[in-house]
Amino acid sequence: MNILDDLKKVREVDKEGMLEIEENFYNQLMEAKEIASGVDLKKIKMRTYKGIAFLGMGGSGFTGDLIKGLMRDDTGIPVEVVKGYNVPACIDDDWLVVAVSYSGNTEETISTVNQSLSRGCEVVCVTSGGKLEKIANDYSKCLIKIPSGLQPRGAIGYLFFPTFLVLGHLKLVNVTDSEIKESLNLIRKKCSLYKREISSDTNYAKSIALKIGENLPIIYGTDGLLSPVAFRWKCEMNENSKAPCFWAEFPELNHNETVGWGRLEDITSRFVLIVFREKEENVRIKTRIETTIKLIKGNFSEVIEIPVEGKSKLARALSTMYLGDIVSVYLAILNGTDPTPVEKIQVLKSKLAKLG
Repeated sequence: MNILDDLKKVREVDKEGMLEIEENFYNQLMEAKEIASGVDLKKIKMRTYKGIAFLGMGGSGFTGDLIKGLMRDDTGIPVEVVKGYNVPACIDDDWLVVAVSYSGNTEETISTVNQSLSRGCEVVCVTSGGKLEKIANDYSKCLIKIPSGLQPRGAIGYLFFPTFLVLGHLKLVNVTDSEIKESLNLIRKKCSLYKREISSDTNYAKSIALKIGENLPIIYGTDGLLSPVAFRWKCEMNENSKAPCFWAEFPELNHNETVGWGRLEDITSRFVLIVFREKEENVRIKTRIETTIKLIKGNFSEVIEIPVEGKSKLARALSTMYLGDIVSVYLAILNGTDPTPVEKIQVLKSKLAKLG
């Protein structure tokens, strides 16, 4: 029996219960849906916005990445994701700004939301509390208040889903009830298939973790919807698995990275390539992916092609993201690592705090 099927050892390694949080992702989405229905939209000045900007870092910032990927083919206005201390000059009082910080105290986000307010932007705040909640209350801005007590990466359902649904209520993103229903049903199914009680023989998430093992994962997505999902896989491998991980997207990677697999095979033989595959790939993207795999597969210990499931964009994005989230936790446990603590980030934050 490997450690992933030994429920006692899983509990011993996963001391703070990150796996349980992932197993409850469907419940988190359902609660997030209820949160969205209770948001006071009257505080948002309705007008035609020149653009939408998402402010956020890390797990909170991924909210903007994913929503941008979901809406880019349906909106006629620019969508910016700001990950830093300063707001781009193009963002002015004709923009809607969505500030996302799970703790409410992320210093980069506080800096950029204050800049946005000074420019007269309409602001929506998504947080569990902290300074960002105070800003929303002080300026009488729309607040999406979410539960506290989790790691930001483990609260993605609370961060993303109510934000996306509220934008749908405002007619800024296109999302139908049938798409929401399909997505929730698919996640509920996946939660039952990936939970710890399902053995490695039939648990797809565990099987991927076992294939990665102590090797370094490389994640390949596709420009558009699956690009932010590939980035999410990379970040979850970093934070949960405590492992290096890198990502790239088709077709851009064919103009540089493909050539980079020309040597150092003694090192890259410890790498695993993970590629997302959609049922209805554009013929040129399909050719790029399949040709690239043939050209570089000799550099890897394993090539894993992940079938993207779901009809709607929302279902495809959430189901593929969720698989990566829970795989990263299983990978941590497999290698005897508690997935929850992020000591290096805490050390950096303490250093920054001393600067005032």
